[in-house]
Amino acid sequence: MDGAMLVSSSTLMPSLSPNATDPYSNVTTVSILKACVLGIVAVLVLIGNTMCLIVLRNTENGVHPVTKLFLVSLTLSDLLVGLLVCVPVIGSTALQRWPYGETYCYVVAMCHALYFNAGLSVLAINIERYIAVVWPLRYPTIVTVHRAIVVEVFLLAMIVIWALLYLLVPGRSTFYYENFSACFIDADSGDDYLGQLGMTLFIAVPMLVTVILHARLFFLATRHASRVDAITIGDINPPATIDVESNSDPAESSPSRRNGPRRQRANSVRNNPDAKAAMTFFIMAVVAGVSWTPYYTTIAWENFRTEPVPPAVAFVSQILLLLNSLWNVVIYYTRNDTFRKTSNKLFGRCFRVRTSREELLAVS
Repeated sequence: MDGAMLVSSSTLMPSLSPNATDPYSNVTTVSILKACVLGIVAVLVLIGNTMCLIVLRNTENGVHPVTKLFLVSLTLSDLLVGLLVCVPVIGSTALQRWPYGETYCYVVAMCHALYFNAGLSVLAINIERYIAVVWPLRYPTIVTVHRAIVVEVFLLAMIVIWALLYLLVPGRSTFYYENFSACFIDADSGDDYLGQLGMTLFIAVPMLVTVILHARLFFLATRHASRVDAITIGDINPPATIDVESNSDPAESSPSRRNGPRRQRANSVRNNPDAKAAMTFFIMAVVAGVSWTPYYTTIAWENFRTEPVPPAVAFVSQILLLLNSLWNVVIYYTRNDTFRKTSNKLFGRCFRVRTSREELLAVS
């Protein structure tokens, strides 16, 4: 964002400290309503990702260890976003000022790097699923837990180094921006090209690569389906004849009967667990792109234009961005059978609720 539009935290914090005269002078009905919406989002993000971590911890089968590792990293990032970014923004939105002091302003500004880890984790998951679908026989030798740990450590180190350089580069400091009720690291003057570059490298590029990978998967699936359809009936079964001795029904030699093997093979391709998992993570990537695009566009506008976006647009883009930390839990619950069964089992233990199937077993 343009540094001229932002208020420097060094000049802002003394006048807006918690002990300032009449700290509630800026509170309005609209700011309270916005804070309530953010509060609901924060509660959902915290509860959803906490439960996701517990479920992943108790899920033994149905989720590959490498996939689980990247999912844990993604879930931790989403949980920290809710705890360190979303929760503080509730108060600053209601008060329309930053009441937490300059030090925590730096903390929140640095925590925006957690979004980068989320984008890279989604990319890593989709690359892993791409390898599982395209090279299933070589997958165990290409993708190992040890290599996944090395990749995860490398990604985290890269994000930390970027965040430190982003803060320590001369001519940059932390600012509180009222339009988003949050703190950012920004250039003291001129346009923030470095921040835009970071969002492009760690968010836009991973999403684009993910789309390319799944476009490739779609092309391969289409070509494979065409090959299955091209197989003649004679290549699968011997020519159909009426067996008088076995009293076989001529209907068994009908086109619908002969097309059975072809249909079964096509269904087996569609029902492949790796293909289903790949589609699940593609949905996650699409949702992340939809959540990020308004925010990315808004920040780009703020960076390269002299006038700020309307407050309503900024608030909606911020809500969509924070909701991205919740959608992953919802998608994985609805798409993964093992994850859903483990979740239901844990919920049943916590609230002493039996499922209908358990009740039937108890009665019998």
